[in-house]
Amino acid sequence: MSLGELKRPVTDFATDWDHTDPAWVHDPYPIWEELRERCPVAHTDRYAGAWFPTTHEMVAQVANDTEHFTSRLVVITNNKYPPGSDAPIGTAPPITSDPPFHQFARRLILPAFAPGPINALEDQVRALCTKHLDALADTREFDASARFAQFIPPGVISTMLGFPEGDEDRFRDFVHLVLDLVDLPIEERAPLFVPMAEYFTEQIEDHVANPRDDLTSYLLNLEFNGEKLSIDHVRGTMVLVLIAHRRGHLALSPAPGGLGAPGRRARVAAGRR
Repeated sequence: MSLGELKRPVTDFATDWDHTDPAWVHDPYPIWEELRERCPVAHTDRYAGAWFPTTHEMVAQVANDTEHFTSRLVVITNNKYPPGSDAPIGTAPPITSDPPFHQFARRLILPAFAPGPINALEDQVRALCTKHLDALADTREFDASARFAQFIPPGVISTMLGFPEGDEDRFRDFVHLVLDLVDLPIEERAPLFVPMAEYFTEQIEDHVANPRDDLTSYLLNLEFNGEKLSIDHVRGTMVLVLIAHRRGHLALSPAPGGLGAPGRRARVAAGRR
């Protein structure tokens, strides 16, 4: 199937929804609200077939029914069963892990995100923010999302993982591949992951040879049932941490999910998340 066929316009989101459709990307909330009234569980034949429950109650029911549903894939693409996605671990633990492994995988990384380790990054984060604000010193008006916010999360994650300074542009490319280019045919999308896999393998090998006090070395030293985590597990969790920075960017973005989300502007204006 060609990309043109995959990108055909949606005429009815109830029977042919597409989360990459321009209308959905620009503002999905009216679409979801209309579906809740007309078709609470929408379906599409795109992406090898998928369902879309539209209410909190249904999403919670699916999330808690681990007997019939799995978390092993959390990004909807044209490849439902990529290599390495087998349950209960999945490709990016713990978010792709099923019980009971999910609980173990989550507990393993929690100490790295405790207040102590995170607070220790404050000076570096402040320096990062100052650097990007200084670059805008002579700019009277600018898009805060595009000119400032998008640079902060990848810079922080790079510091946490102990990756080379200056690789933030590469990180944004990786995130774009994982979360945005989901509608590419498998044969086109799969080769694009090779540079990302090679980059993470290079960083892991460097940390094995030169351990330091960062999240990558922490993951490499973790043990489960008396054995160190597999390299695939470590790489998957590193990718998850990197991809998760997208959420931090959206928090300041006018796009849906950021300030465009219902009620978000008022909460931000009032000093609340």
